[in-house]
Parts: sequence; C-alpha cells; structure tokens
Amino acid sequence: MTSISTLPVPGTQFQVVIIDNFMPGPRKLVDYALTNGKAPQDEALYPGLRMPTPAGYLRYALASINLTFKKLKIADTLSDGEAFFAMVTRPPATLTTMQSIPHFDRPYTHEYAVVHYLCSPVYGGTSIYRYNPTGQIAITEASLNRYQQSLDTELARHPVSPGYINGDTELFTRIVQVPCEFNRAVIYPCALLHSGDICADFTPDLNPYTGRFTITSFLR
Repeated sequence: MTSISTLPVPGTQFQVVIIDNFMPGPRKLVDYALTNGKAPQDEALYPGLRMPTPAGYLRYALASINLTFKKLKIADTLSDGEAFFAMVTRPPATLTTMQSIPHFDRPYTHEYAVVHYLCSPVYGGTSIYRYNPTGQIAITEASLNRYQQSLDTELARHPVSPGYINGDTELFTRIVQVPCEFNRAVIYPCALLHSGDICADFTPDLNPYTGRFTITSFLR
C-alpha cells in the first residue's frame, strides 16, 4: 500500500516528498529495461547510463504525484516532463569535479526531480546539501551567477578529489538525507543542491537486478 511522508529542508520553505510503494509491479520496469531493445547511453554529467522509460510510466508518475501534492496542499500541478532509467556505472576514482560535488538539475523551484529506487537499500539514498561559502541550498535563476562565481573561486583554491560525495565536506553540508528503499520515490524541487549517497568503495554492477538502478524524472 502506498504511503506518503515529507521532510522539511532546513533554512528553506521547501520539503522533500517521499512516496513508498510508488508504482505497482516495479520489477516489471526492470524487465522492460532489459528487453525493450533500446541501448542505454553514456551521459556527460550523470555518472553512468540512461535510457527513456515507456510513455506510460511518465503518465502514471504525473498522476500519482499530482494527487500526492493535492493531499499535501502543495500548490504546484505538473503536466509534463521526462523520465529515464538510470544506472550508476562509474568507479569513484574516474569522476569529474562536477560529479564529485552536489548539483542542481534546473534553476526552478516549481519544477521537480524524482528519484524512483529500483535497487537494494545498500546502494544509499539521496541527500540535500547547503553550499557553505554562501549558504545557498536552492540555486535559482536569480542566484545562479553568485553560486557559480563563488564555486569557481573555491574549487580553484581547494580542488576536489574524485569520488562520490556522501556527507559533509569543506564546501558542502548535508542537511537532509533520505534512505533508499525499493520502489520508493523521492521528490524535491529541481533547484535544490543534491547528490546520491554512494559509498567511497562503490563498485559498479551492470546488472539492473542487482546494481544501483533507478528511474530519474524531471517534471514541470
């Protein structure tokens, strides 16, 4: 049975919405990813492979999340977006600087990112971060230049070693952490700084049934 919970994002008016048992027949999604005949694509920023989901997935996700928003009295109504199967495949030592720090998806607080976990809790969940030098948590159009200028300066002074961030660093502080659970959807504004909680000794597993396999969606 579906259950809904929320976590406030300290220092903001935002919240993270969590829906457990998000989709019926979740293992069929993994089956589809393996049998639909499409080849996953390597991504420039995402540390792994992505592939579009079937159209029905996005329709269901939009309807389910809009119903949840209505129950929670969240004013936004979502009508469109993109959804991708996603698998983390890059070893920590191979990451770029931008893959080794939290990121935001888009500088809009009324568009939402969704991580739908189709993997074991051992692979870690999702965290929201604060950028310490400026105190920024949400990177909007109005604050983007300030963030980017400060980040460029700080990274030049203090280069980041390759590896997945999973907790506090000199530049970033974790302020919200949501554990991974199979068939759990984690929903948050696209502007929030965030990262997957991937351990330092992460070893890629290319089998969707046993690896860090998710669906990531961007909804507006």
